[in-house]
Amino acid sequence: MNLLSVINEKVGAAFKTAGYQDAQTLVRAADRPDLADYQANGALALAKSQHQNPREVAEKIAEELKKDSFFSEVSVAGPGFINMKIKDEELTKLAAPILTQEKAGYERVDKPRTVVLDYCGPNVGKVMHVGHLRSGNIGDAVRRIMTFAGDKTIGDAHLGDWGRPMGLVLTELQKRWPDMPYFKADYKDDKGYQVPFTLADVIEAYPVASAKAKEDEAYMEQAKNYTRELQEGNKGLRDLWKKFVDLTKADTQDLMQQLNVHLDLWWGESTVNDRCNEMIERLKKSGVAELDDGAWIIRQEGDTPPLILVNSAGASMYAATDLATLEARMEEFKPDVVLYFTDARQSLHFAQVFATAKKTGIVPENVKLEYQPFGSVNGADNKPYKTRDGGVPTLRFLIDSAVQKARAKMESGEIGRDLTDAEKDEISHTVGVAALKFMDLMNDKVKNYIFDEDRMLATEGKTGPYLLYAMVRMKSVLEKLGKPKDDTLTITNPAERKLLLNLYTFPENVQIAYDNRAPHVIADYLYKLCQDFNLFYHDCSIKDADESTKNSRLNLLAYTLKVALLCADMLGLKVPNKM
Repeated sequence: MNLLSVINEKVGAAFKTAGYQDAQTLVRAADRPDLADYQANGALALAKSQHQNPREVAEKIAEELKKDSFFSEVSVAGPGFINMKIKDEELTKLAAPILTQEKAGYERVDKPRTVVLDYCGPNVGKVMHVGHLRSGNIGDAVRRIMTFAGDKTIGDAHLGDWGRPMGLVLTELQKRWPDMPYFKADYKDDKGYQVPFTLADVIEAYPVASAKAKEDEAYMEQAKNYTRELQEGNKGLRDLWKKFVDLTKADTQDLMQQLNVHLDLWWGESTVNDRCNEMIERLKKSGVAELDDGAWIIRQEGDTPPLILVNSAGASMYAATDLATLEARMEEFKPDVVLYFTDARQSLHFAQVFATAKKTGIVPENVKLEYQPFGSVNGADNKPYKTRDGGVPTLRFLIDSAVQKARAKMESGEIGRDLTDAEKDEISHTVGVAALKFMDLMNDKVKNYIFDEDRMLATEGKTGPYLLYAMVRMKSVLEKLGKPKDDTLTITNPAERKLLLNLYTFPENVQIAYDNRAPHVIADYLYKLCQDFNLFYHDCSIKDADESTKNSRLNLLAYTLKVALLCADMLGLKVPNKM
């Protein structure tokens, strides 16, 4: 049950009484809230299909709606828009039945699905950067929205831990620490042995190794040999490889935990290594894969370039790993939908992989494969964001910088004046991360946006700190004034009505965000809700109101906090108890 469904039912009945069966009512929140609460646009399409005057059709339906005591005003505007204003007592009557529900009026999807989401995408030997912020943030927010809607979701980091890069790292580590036991012919195990390198060494080793391999043929040959031996199961190399993979994974898990990004799986490319080889042989034998100038390819429809399964040097490509991963996901989870969150530059790759997955039967026709690209994070010059020294900012740098700036605001007395140092440390991290996450999520994912560290931490405007401050204020008032005595609600001020109507649109916004995989819809809704709350807080005294009005306003405040926290959770924002 939600307000939109109630109005849809009433408008649908009016259509039928007016003589129009099975018409689309097309009810939505009014474009002009100053004129109406909701509008129905179905008369226009109906009139067109029946070759009638749309305004005359709308007038007939409006006359039926005027008979319903639910509405205080019904009118027709323009060519046939039906505007409806709801009586205050009807609005308040529905508040408790709808807004006290677990999901505040949202009705879970009719047919819950199993959804695998591929996001985050860290690579062993490579530092996580600003691009991983978007992948992890957006992917996890979509996962949260789909979970809220009733789907079963599985988030997978898809760790890049296989292939030539691993051979390059192994080679460079061997050059730097040749006495490590992993390279000895009689190696059995490394019990009690502490590796001499750190994650920083691994991250630094890869670009160095990559540069050396381009200039030194012997170095490249060793990297190729180590890659082959690793994939064939050389125990020493496997044990050493596991050490630096674990370092990367632990670092990534720490970063994702700080960002409040949840992942269920940490499947790596290595997870499907054996399956990948078997799949390639199967595709060769079936004739789907064909030999072309030394490489094994799968031709695509139209002008799309062929997918390269195995290159001319005999190495399997990323496309092969992605296909094998899809095959494993189909067997393990039997998903209805699989979503991938990467930057927009990989559109051709996924178009090839998806088409091949369907063509080869790896993915059944009824399973949806969705590529969810996102835009870049740019600096003030509208070019890809870089640090002041010109480098691409690491994800850890972004988090630390946001937290430090939040702490500086507390020290300046702008927020958190009465907090202890320990509380300031904890809350500055919560505020800094929320600022970073919200700045990313409030933008339509497909668009580029400009990264502004100072703006994102402002306590006014469309920012994470503004939202947190509003929700902390809601918590504080309820804590100081206590819970309402009963669920009665009355409207005595326009600000109350505006806030209540916005609360009722929560289910519609969730559905739009769900259908379009669009966290920015929830971000925008939460911002507007907090704006309406601040207007209500300013215009409607709670403490000094009479008992009845006070009780009503506490109810409205409790409903607002409930919906705001549901939105914050879908965005992965933690809300402190004080600021």
